[in-house]
Amino acid sequence: MNLNLDGKRVLVTGGSRGIGRGIVLAFAAEGAHVAFSYHLHEEAAWEVEREARSCGVTAKAIHADLEEPAEADALYHAARTSLGGIDILVNNAAIWPSNWFTDITLNEWDLCMRINVTAPFLLSQALVRDLRQDGRAGRIVNITSQAAFLGSRSGHASYAASKAALVSMTVSLAREVASAGITVNAVALGLVNTEMRGDALERNKESYMRRVPLGRFATSEDASSTVLFLASGHADYITGATIDATGGMLMR
Repeated sequence: MNLNLDGKRVLVTGGSRGIGRGIVLAFAAEGAHVAFSYHLHEEAAWEVEREARSCGVTAKAIHADLEEPAEADALYHAARTSLGGIDILVNNAAIWPSNWFTDITLNEWDLCMRINVTAPFLLSQALVRDLRQDGRAGRIVNITSQAAFLGSRSGHASYAASKAALVSMTVSLAREVASAGITVNAVALGLVNTEMRGDALERNKESYMRRVPLGRFATSEDASSTVLFLASGHADYITGATIDATGGMLMR
């Protein structure tokens, strides 16, 4: 299937490792120009940038600490300048703090919300303003989680709450911008074996695996294929949806 993403300009947050890396490279392989943010893993980011450029597209790694609203704004403008505009935004960057509910500090809670919810809000707001001003259609894809619907039983309540907020924001924004030809969707992921979660999954592999009807952890390729579909013209008539890519954990 030709996704017709050649020449599209994409901003992906958290693109140096794991799911984000897979998304960046998948877009590049389809001929899209990609800018992506990174925070701590500079060498990994440069490697992703080089690999994406080898596909013959423009690729730009941009440092951003997304807990700071000013850096989210700077990221958007740097990406727009590097690519000459943005057509597609993928809000992927997130943290997965671990603490039992009664032990979560206000600072921990606020940090999770700033990175997982506020940064996507600010970046989406900036893109929608540009798209409306230019009279262009566009795509926003938010990466959420099964935890948004099932909650957490392993000490990640702040993460689950942030991902539920992202789902609700997806629906509200989709309703507001549909008439402008802008679609806003989310992808709910399950247990993905990445650097962020890999150790925890391996320590309790049998317990976690019992929760996945398909019998395996997801890969970054599982995530990126769904994201690319929602970003493509083949998903023109889908908006405000959360696609279940959890291996059967949700079945909704």
